[in-house]
Amino acid sequence: VYLARTHEGWTVMPGGFARVGFSLDPTAMAMQRGGQAADVWVVSDRPVERETLLPQETDGFTRTMPGSLPSRAAENLTWLGRYIERSEDTVRVLRAYHVRLAETSDPEMPLLADIRDYLEPFGIEVETAIPLGLIGTLDSAVYSAGQIRDRFSPDGWLALKDLSKTIHKFAETVAPGDDATRAMTVMLRKLAGFSGLLHENMYRFTGWRFLEIGRRLERGIQIARTLARLTKADAPDGALDMMLEIGDSVMTHRRQYPVQSGRRTVIDLLALDPLNPRSILFQLERLKAEIGMLPSVGGEGHMSPAAKEILQLNTALAVMEPQDMTAKVLDDLAIQIGDLYNSLAKAYFG
Repeated sequence: VYLARTHEGWTVMPGGFARVGFSLDPTAMAMQRGGQAADVWVVSDRPVERETLLPQETDGFTRTMPGSLPSRAAENLTWLGRYIERSEDTVRVLRAYHVRLAETSDPEMPLLADIRDYLEPFGIEVETAIPLGLIGTLDSAVYSAGQIRDRFSPDGWLALKDLSKTIHKFAETVAPGDDATRAMTVMLRKLAGFSGLLHENMYRFTGWRFLEIGRRLERGIQIARTLARLTKADAPDGALDMMLEIGDSVMTHRRQYPVQSGRRTVIDLLALDPLNPRSILFQLERLKAEIGMLPSVGGEGHMSPAAKEILQLNTALAVMEPQDMTAKVLDDLAIQIGDLYNSLAKAYFG
């Protein structure tokens, strides 16, 4: 019994005892069946208002926009985009190499020897089915993502970890030729899945823009370099077809050009076509848009150095003709696209 002394004398708090069970079955309330006894207090002689600090459906709300992005996070997001694109480009080149190796069984045929010489300076040794350089690039992507783990969905993180796990497993079992071709196809599917998760699920805040900038920078660089190599005047037989395959544009070329693939048509499609997501011009268009949306570093109304550089690059490429794009022009273009990163780093990562 609970008593309280008031100005009118002692007051007994109304209440009693209750039996409590663990189910709706009344027979389960017996003490022998696990039931319990509990105090019941009647705290008012009228209905008590329900008070809670939990948010209710009728309450208003405020949408909080993402705050400033730390420079280290922006840098890691940019490099994550670059490493993923670099991995994909390497996988595409290696798959094209191993398809032809399986057909000819001759690693010294001119086209394969040329690809081997092209990849070697980048640490990619084609004699190994899964080169250490490719493994290192994917490991670097995982490391960069790990520094910004809180900005990824669980699905995105698991997809990236699965990529790393798969490439390490393949390194132990895959042989050059047909086996490597199948392995590279699996890797391409997994890379596409990861990129799709980022594109469809990641909130379009400043961090996403740096990730997208990294992807477009690297794809532009890789396409320009590979085009320069495989469309040069003394390129081996079959180089143009391999370039279309690497650029995932075989069917598009077949539909748009009613002639056999030639140097000018390949360059037109993979360098100058603004509607081809694998073309250099497409990458520059996306870079111009995303860099233009970054926070201003020179005050309102002033273009950043990176924005000026990408505008000049984009305009210069948009008015070029295929016959003007020699191997040297393409190599220089790859260097200029790479220099954009230095301008971005100086402005945002310092």
